[in-house]
Amino acid sequence: MEDAKRAMQCMLVNPNIRTVMIRGGQGSAKTVLARSVGRICGKNIINVPVNVSEEQLFGGMDIDATIKEGKAVMQPGLLSRADGNIVYVDDVNLMDQRILMSLLNSVIEGRVVLEREGVSAEYTVDTMLIATMNPNDSDVSSHVLDRFDLCAYAAFPQEDDRKAEILRRNMDFQKDPASFVSLYKEEEDQLISNIVRAQKILPLVSMSDDLMGVSVELAMKVLADGYRGDICMVNTAKALAALNGRDEVMKKDVEEAAMLCLAHRRNYVQEPPPQPPEPPEEEQDDQDEEPPEDQDQNDQQEPEPPEEQDDRQQDPPPEPPDMDFQQLLDDMVFEIGEQFRVVDYLNDGPRKVSKTSAKKGRRMMVESSDSSGRYARSRIPVDKTHDIAFDATVRAAAPFQKGREHEGLTINIQKQDIREKVREMRAGCTILFLVDASGSLGVRKRMTAVKGAVLSMLRDSYVKRDRIGMMAFRRDSAELVLPPTRSVEYSYRKLEEMPTGGKTPLAQALITVNDYMTSYSRSHVGEMCYIVIITDGRANVALSEGANANDEVLKLAEDMAIPQVKWIVIDASAGFIRFDNAEKLAQALEGTYFRLEDLNADRLAESVRAVIR
Repeated sequence: MEDAKRAMQCMLVNPNIRTVMIRGGQGSAKTVLARSVGRICGKNIINVPVNVSEEQLFGGMDIDATIKEGKAVMQPGLLSRADGNIVYVDDVNLMDQRILMSLLNSVIEGRVVLEREGVSAEYTVDTMLIATMNPNDSDVSSHVLDRFDLCAYAAFPQEDDRKAEILRRNMDFQKDPASFVSLYKEEEDQLISNIVRAQKILPLVSMSDDLMGVSVELAMKVLADGYRGDICMVNTAKALAALNGRDEVMKKDVEEAAMLCLAHRRNYVQEPPPQPPEPPEEEQDDQDEEPPEDQDQNDQQEPEPPEEQDDRQQDPPPEPPDMDFQQLLDDMVFEIGEQFRVVDYLNDGPRKVSKTSAKKGRRMMVESSDSSGRYARSRIPVDKTHDIAFDATVRAAAPFQKGREHEGLTINIQKQDIREKVREMRAGCTILFLVDASGSLGVRKRMTAVKGAVLSMLRDSYVKRDRIGMMAFRRDSAELVLPPTRSVEYSYRKLEEMPTGGKTPLAQALITVNDYMTSYSRSHVGEMCYIVIITDGRANVALSEGANANDEVLKLAEDMAIPQVKWIVIDASAGFIRFDNAEKLAQALEGTYFRLEDLNADRLAESVRAVIR
């Protein structure tokens, strides 16, 4: 919550900071904080509902005036009232993304350009935008997040004493609001005085070239796209220095600014994996020979960390018992690991490795082909229409009423005035998880983490009303464990009972899932489908005798093309040395690549903190 308060103060001090987002769950007081800003700065809060239309927000045609004047007359929208005030949008993630982008651009540029239905107008709007959202409901895309200068997370208090204090203050306020407000009047006046003082100091604040370089370096380390993050960091660091009564930016200001400016712009933080050491020549010669069949899975063991490798080199361990390693792992059932809040992995992959710039799939609103769905906008019909947009039709006819014979009609509507409704409905979405249940994921109980991640994604899909299915592959085949369903409870039981062990038939799994999803997509026309492969990518079961299993996988992946289906590969490998099999698979499928640990949304801010340190 302190970060959110600091973000608000920075916005009030520096006029170059115009947009702030507060993210938090239910009961985190983010809405209360956002609405309190008006009292601090003496401006009105203009509430914008999430279901607002373009005409209501930006302005449109004044029907009555247009009919009387015989020409298009503009009617101001909600945003015109925001000039000199503050715009507030609650649950901004539920707002139409197209309208939200237009709103953000208008606030950032300080002007509104209106070109619609015969109305052409432009007006200035000097305002700030505060938005709040609950990320557990749904998220917004990365290019929308980038338009927010600052983003802070308001966490729900976990300490009992803090909860008790909140409850006590709430009771005191309900009992006597006036007395409660007067009790904190001195603190409020001090805060206002500090902000006013900082506003006066701000023009005098300077920032060294070295610290600007630090800002650029931090933005590069988190792979923030564009220059907005860098610019926002400089503006925020200056505001923080002014709030602290200084006319010079210090490094701690830049570090604090980075937390507010980069956490929501972070794309990916990963050091390139070290290359495995070259084996000695004699050992290389041995590896060229075909290994015995019972040693196939020994190659799938995860490499030991350097410390363990060094210990093994100095003191060789005793010979293992006469038991194949894979037999040891066969049919083991691992528990489900820790669940977490997942990132929007269907929408904003941290590393897009496709060879083309294909559009990313997403759970989104699509145009309806019938009269079902929400009325979003209007258009001129190509042929006859049975879904007339009466509001748009009247607006189209209004400027021409003076020149038309009314014949007793209030308004004369002709064929060329007719507009039809464009309706939108939420696209259906099916996600099939293709889970590697082979013995290689039994090493170090990696399967426990995999199950935790899968369950987290299953629950995320349930919240978004997606259909979810699951297929597991091990030994020599792939099996449909769970046909697409909306029952997360059934999914949990299947996941909990899923055994681990055997070889990794990745090529056969690709063929099986390709056949299944090809048939599924044909019977569910218009529904977006995703295949999420969770594997370390290290295949060891070839389709053809003597063939290289990994080469077969990549060849098959390059030929995969299922209509309406997007691919996502989640790298489940672990250890000090990482192989790039999963990433190569994602590239061959022209899909999106994640590491398993990158799915945890709560680690985004932690990774930024690590970069700063």
